[in-house]
Amino acid sequence: MLNFSKRFIYALSNKVRQKDQAYSPERKFTINFARTKKSPFEIKSESSYNAYLSKGSFELGIKKPNCIAWADLPDKEYKDHIIEAKIRLDSLGGYAATGIIFRIMDDESYYMALVSSKGYFRLDVVKNNSPKPLIAWSEIAHFDGVNVRFKIITYGTCLIFLVNGKWLGEVNDNLVAYGRLGFALASYEDTGNTSPEMKKIIPNKGSAQKEESEYVCKARLDFISVDTRTRKIEEEYKKWTTDSNINAEERLHLAETFAVMGEPVKALEQINKAWKRRDDVINVVVGSSEVRTKRELLLAARMSFRLLQYSEAEEFIDSILDQWPDSAEGILAHTEKLKILNELNKFKELKEFVIKYQQKINKDVDYYTLYAKCNWELKDYAESATAWDKAFEMNKENGVFAANAANAHEAAGSKRKALVRFIIAGKLFLNQDNNPELGALMPKLAALGKRNWEARTLMGKWAFSIEDYEKCVKEFSSANKLRCAMRPRPKGDPALFYLWGLVYYIKGKRKTAIGLLERAVKLAPDYELFRTKLEELKSANNGRS
Repeated sequence: MLNFSKRFIYALSNKVRQKDQAYSPERKFTINFARTKKSPFEIKSESSYNAYLSKGSFELGIKKPNCIAWADLPDKEYKDHIIEAKIRLDSLGGYAATGIIFRIMDDESYYMALVSSKGYFRLDVVKNNSPKPLIAWSEIAHFDGVNVRFKIITYGTCLIFLVNGKWLGEVNDNLVAYGRLGFALASYEDTGNTSPEMKKIIPNKGSAQKEESEYVCKARLDFISVDTRTRKIEEEYKKWTTDSNINAEERLHLAETFAVMGEPVKALEQINKAWKRRDDVINVVVGSSEVRTKRELLLAARMSFRLLQYSEAEEFIDSILDQWPDSAEGILAHTEKLKILNELNKFKELKEFVIKYQQKINKDVDYYTLYAKCNWELKDYAESATAWDKAFEMNKENGVFAANAANAHEAAGSKRKALVRFIIAGKLFLNQDNNPELGALMPKLAALGKRNWEARTLMGKWAFSIEDYEKCVKEFSSANKLRCAMRPRPKGDPALFYLWGLVYYIKGKRKTAIGLLERAVKLAPDYELFRTKLEELKSANNGRS
């Protein structure tokens, strides 16, 4: 996808609308390039593109990848209008897109509708040079990648799009109210094709002079029309906002695009309109209604869930489980059901559901966290601990999982297991510089880890981080004594001796500090920080008067 924030834009006319300039009068304006020898576009050539009239069409050619060029109609501005255009796209073996830019206020504010050589449509709005996708790349059924017949209806904030006679989408947007009209071409990647067929003879600025150029893509505009007649615009608007004229599958396709874009409200709106359209048709034909596929129900459930409409989401999921429990969507629906029951605080029902459908639930990390929370709420702490342990096994960098497992083990009466997991969580939080979470563990480590050297070490490191040096010395001293009393004796923690030494240096006890740093270096001889600090302390100590 073209990165609009870093694109090259070559506007072929940069005239700015004057404040007293009126909109174009109500009429239909048509340009058939097969019948004209003079282009309404200002023809220019640049190092990255060419624009010219050739063989009954207006052509744009781009000479390098990752570039966009457009030509606009000067001195004509429109608010509400119907745009129709016939375009032929030649990607020359690469990846390109062509389309219409409309409501161009200036080079930094406009709408751009594109169709790509790979058969996708998208719509973007750019306001003050800030781009925003309104419809992300959405596949066009039965498109040959070459011939594009655009129809764009703008009526107030409503924007409707058709390609080759098929409705593709609609949006409401008010960021750009009026502006000029343009023809656009974009290249997205280098073709790598340097064959002689790519060499073209191009007229330069309409003169007889010729120059040979190599293009990565080209587009030919055969005709374009703009209809600003209010009655015609209203007729087309009503036609293409009436469900009877729009295929249900096309609306569902747009709904999927909005879902990918993270627009659940828009997605649900299209789903409901599609279902209404299908129900109307089926009711007329066979007298029945409410036909929903499992894929559509799953999408509707997920969009409802994102909007916190949990009861509605549950109804959609239950429809899948009732009709297609063993399908691929059915397997996913089991997991979605757990999420919904959790949000509805139906913990007893959630646990019963898990027990009943053990074999059909995808047991990923989300499943174990949900099941752990459920059992915690039901005060089944042993089951909760087991589920948190499983979640942590699947993500060993998540200290919160370890801490939650520890809390559940403690509540279940297993203090030894709880301490082990609190220490694991503490080490993770320390390595991740997560001081808030580490600080929250201190009461637990103090209560359960009084006789554990690793727990006391973590408490000393925490004390050092908050500059409580008295507590730091106390904890490090206790930790070292506990470690030395163990058989076999565990290897010392070099960071403990390093920080311990720094505290004594702060207190002015340089000789003790040097001794502790020497132990840190001995335990971690390749760690440069320890060696550098030790040399620094020794140098400062030798330099004392």
